[in-house]
Amino acid sequence: MKLVQKHILKGTQEFELLDDEVRVRIKAPFKEKEKSVPLSILNPEPVIENSRLNFHSRVKCGPLLSLYLDKPNAKEFNAFVEAVKEKALKEYNAFAGIK
Repeated sequence: MKLVQKHILKGTQEFELLDDEVRVRIKAPFKEKEKSVPLSILNPEPVIENSRLNFHSRVKCGPLLSLYLDKPNAKEFNAFVEAVKEKALKEYNAFAGIK
């Protein structure tokens, strides 16, 4: 599952939900960045801050994933967020041995 978000000034963010991680590619006007975030360390309850939805780690060291609210549209955005929440909880439970 993929979510592509475009911002006029900040560039493009692409999030790809894989089996056990979220791969993030950010293409800004003067830089490109790519990272992977393991789902097992994500807190499955995101926090809304300003115009962004942030997924923090379970130890609250800051946002690991930061999405623009309702971009590209509310339906795609909500489907992606729900999938990340579900998989993050599933991965953490598997890591912790919780059934």
